[in-house]
Amino acid sequence: MRPLFVLLSPTVISWRNELRAGGRARRLRRLALIGLGIGFWIGTYWTIRRVLLYFQTVHDLGAALAYQLLLIILLTFLSMLLFSNLITSLSTYFLARDLELVRSTPAPAASFFYARLITTTVNSSWMVLFFSFPIFAAYGAVFGGGGEFTLWVALVLPLFLVIPAALGALITHLLVYSLPAKRIRDILFFVGLFAFVMLYFLFRFSQPERLVQPETFGHFLDFLSAMETPSSPYLPSTWSAEIFASVLFDKPTDRWFFFALITSYAFFLPLAASWVSAAVYLSGWSKAQEARQGRRPSNLLDRILHWATHPFPPTAKAIMLKDIKTFLRDTTQWSQLFLLLALVVVYVYNFKVLPLDRSPIPTETLRTVISFTNVALAGFVLSAVAIRFAFPGVSLEGSAFWILQSSPISLKSLLWSKFWLNLVPLLVLGELLVFFTNLLLRVPLWMMGLSLVTIFLMTFGITAIGVGIGALYPKFNYDHVAEIPTSFGGAVCMIFSVAFIGATVMIEAWPVYVLAMQGLSFGTVTGAGWILAPSLAGVAVLTVIAVVLPIKLGLKRLEEICE
Repeated sequence: MRPLFVLLSPTVISWRNELRAGGRARRLRRLALIGLGIGFWIGTYWTIRRVLLYFQTVHDLGAALAYQLLLIILLTFLSMLLFSNLITSLSTYFLARDLELVRSTPAPAASFFYARLITTTVNSSWMVLFFSFPIFAAYGAVFGGGGEFTLWVALVLPLFLVIPAALGALITHLLVYSLPAKRIRDILFFVGLFAFVMLYFLFRFSQPERLVQPETFGHFLDFLSAMETPSSPYLPSTWSAEIFASVLFDKPTDRWFFFALITSYAFFLPLAASWVSAAVYLSGWSKAQEARQGRRPSNLLDRILHWATHPFPPTAKAIMLKDIKTFLRDTTQWSQLFLLLALVVVYVYNFKVLPLDRSPIPTETLRTVISFTNVALAGFVLSAVAIRFAFPGVSLEGSAFWILQSSPISLKSLLWSKFWLNLVPLLVLGELLVFFTNLLLRVPLWMMGLSLVTIFLMTFGITAIGVGIGALYPKFNYDHVAEIPTSFGGAVCMIFSVAFIGATVMIEAWPVYVLAMQGLSFGTVTGAGWILAPSLAGVAVLTVIAVVLPIKLGLKRLEEICE
């Protein structure tokens, strides 16, 4: 065990020093961020609690609906953890900068594997833990879980996190061993493709359409029985949900059987992954040291890039061209586009299968409400993408940041070039998401216009928050790219993005409600432009603040670093 602790000590010491470093201003900033995080927990707790309390008003279905929601939440966590661990394992085990030093020590191979597994698990799972605490607290408060539920969460959750981490390490070792390092791009292609397939099937396993299709069952008791039955008994998310359900809903489940099941997998999978690592690691790592063959420059690509960046000033254009080419050459960056593709496909598919015609609410009004909700959901998608791509923009300069400091390029030009580079693809993604989902919903013309304008303004704020906070919390010394969005600054960026999206939705909620009720009462909507104009003006002002303030704070932080 001693070699394991020695291998983990540099990471632990660096975390400790980072917490201790800084003067009074930095400590005050940390306290403010802790307060912000607590506020986010309170908001999440309040939202989930209200949803669960509403479920309890549904006669004989409250516990079943809450159970299905818990299944979907745990299934989402599992898919996120699996993909995150796949990407992080590749960097941690085979591409980290300290591997030559660590592998030259007499540390046993098993200690090295488990030390890296622990690091991978922590880096990939802490954000899921951050979001899960208020959710479990809400379940415990609404259904009276008490101390027993808290104990089971503390026992099950670490085991639940270990399983996708071990699977990610196991699959990564096999991929690296099977494919030559010169095709490391292909490795990440298979990783992304695997994540896409897994995400799709995991989503379909949850069968969320059963919540709104009771007519597909011959009898109400059949429907109730199906609602209380796990959709896939072979997933750790289902095993965990069964344990929690036995405590929260008094479900007749053998919790000790499921606990033994998840415990056995949590202990066996790391052991099996360590055996595979002992057999294939040296060969895979040796291949990873081979230089990747260069590619002949593409004149067509250069012409396209120069044409696309032509409207920008020469300085910004040079930085944007450099960032685009770096992005295309870095497989750990563009491979994440597969996850984005999976997210978009599933997102749009959800709106295609919505059973609007079976709702007791008039279809036109329901379409308006869902379309307005879709604006917030699209904002959340954009914020997730921004954290993956816009937030690391400054940090990706790495140790070469000194070149920018000594060049005639101002830090202000640097930040704004990062902003415009990320804004354009995010803007295209957001507008397409809203446009196609509204087409599937067949919303009124005024709602289509409001959605497109709102997501247009919202994208500016989300992008600026990602770039600005990324400059406020830069991480130039990183072992792999996956560390950047999962850092403390990434959590801060997510909190501010969610707060901005929530404020935007609240500003527009009342006028949309007025117009929806007008359409419900009179069948037609009149004067939509005059009713929506003040709220759109308020969103525009909020967007200006969300753009200017983060960029200004990030610029000030970079100037302090350069002094």
